Amino acid sequence: MNTIWLDVSTVMVWHRPAVGIVRVEAECAAYGLQRLEAAVGSVRFCRFHLTSGYQEVSTAELRVALAGIQGRSAAAHKNEPPPPHVVPAVPMERRVKALVLRLINRLPAGLRASAFAFAVQRREAFAAALRGYRELRHAIKTFVRPPQVGFLAMTDSIFGAPTAQRPPAPFRSGDVYVSMGLDWDQKDLVYLYEQKRNLGFKVVLFCYDVIPVKFPHLCVGDVVASFARYFANLAWCADKVLCISECSQNDLKALLSELGTPLPNMSVIKLGCQLPLVATDVIASDVAALLGQRFVLFVSTIERRKNHETLYRAYARLVEAGEANLPLLVFVGMPGWGVNDLMADLQLDPRTKDLIKLLHHVNDADLARLYQHALMTVFPSLYEGWGLPVAESLAAGKCCLASSVASIPEVGGDLVEYVDPWDVPAWAERLLWYFNNPSLVANKEAQIKGSYQPMSWPKCAEDVFGHATGLMITPLTQQATSC
Repeated sequence: MNTIWLDVSTVMVWHRPAVGIVRVEAECAAYGLQRLEAAVGSVRFCRFHLTSGYQEVSTAELRVALAGIQGRSAAAHKNEPPPPHVVPAVPMERRVKALVLRLINRLPAGLRASAFAFAVQRREAFAAALRGYRELRHAIKTFVRPPQVGFLAMTDSIFGAPTAQRPPAPFRSGDVYVSMGLDWDQKDLVYLYEQKRNLGFKVVLFCYDVIPVKFPHLCVGDVVASFARYFANLAWCADKVLCISECSQNDLKALLSELGTPLPNMSVIKLGCQLPLVATDVIASDVAALLGQRFVLFVSTIERRKNHETLYRAYARLVEAGEANLPLLVFVGMPGWGVNDLMADLQLDPRTKDLIKLLHHVNDADLARLYQHALMTVFPSLYEGWGLPVAESLAAGKCCLASSVASIPEVGGDLVEYVDPWDVPAWAERLLWYFNNPSLVANKEAQIKGSYQPMSWPKCAEDVFGHATGLMITPLTQQATSC
């Protein structure tokens, strides 16, 4: 019997509550365990290691990893230090500015004003010089260590180049390998292609979004080249690519056309949105403190692309306009990249520091409680491959004010009000409207509860396994095809 091999590399190394991609892999793994128990087809699990290649993961190991993810909560972290807030190197512009100000301050008092005016008038020149220096440094670095070439013209010979000496994968001809985790960080698609060619199995890969290539300024570091190579390798390696929205599928097609790769078979699947039921009466103290208060909920990793800053500025605008008794604004998520200045503002700005609350390490049970008790939810993201928190909000029957871009309208349809993510005044105005019209918010919630059809995670996983099963080729079928 042919086997579906589900790669659980991400789940096996994750030690926090599930987010986005981790939740997808974890829910599909849980569904795979259920299939195994019910003897529905053959399912096995594996993980990838850069030196030892693919290794089978036992069901016992997987259950422990899944239980660890599902059981993580804020209470479980009470003895841990707070999440690290990594302060990156100070940008060159700020270092130069600080140096210039220090030099000006050392001048005699009578010269400082003239020197300051001189520097201010030449800001654009200084900025241009810094950009030129940065480009020169990048050019030298690229000259000395050029990036790998080949993703514009992938061939079997390129994929056939020797990789690290790893043992053969445990997959057999006719099997289907499915990977949906953080593959760009954890996998070697060149090696996977070699194994596929040698062993004869099929490959199903995921595309969540192409944001690192489409909007690299919203991501950490210089990621364009590495992610372009990843997507090109994906196109050559995958027998099927599952995209999480029409938007992501269209973006991927456009990117692969630009890269000149083959266009693999693609399908769109809909992600689940119902939080798993966790039977527990234990509530984290910071969550319990909120449940008796009025609050607006934003669930997302705190990073630049998610656009927390628009909400912060909208709230500051409302405070400055004299609006009193505003509900709390609750950010649920870990700090990520590009938000150090925002985090400092949230901590220090006297206008909003008592209105905006941050929660980390929130488990599924507490997250469900937060959705249940929130006045409404918000989601101002600058770009998404899907927009899971919008779907979770609707599944909880909550009114949502969301960004109008990318895939987000696919999620909410006509049940969500959309606002330009950059339009701070519009966010402030619409938030205040909702705060002042609780009866209309209640009507909207009733409409959502009466018409929204949430997608369950088991149904999502069933669709994934259905696509994998469709690729299976039995020996008998292979013989008939060859004849």
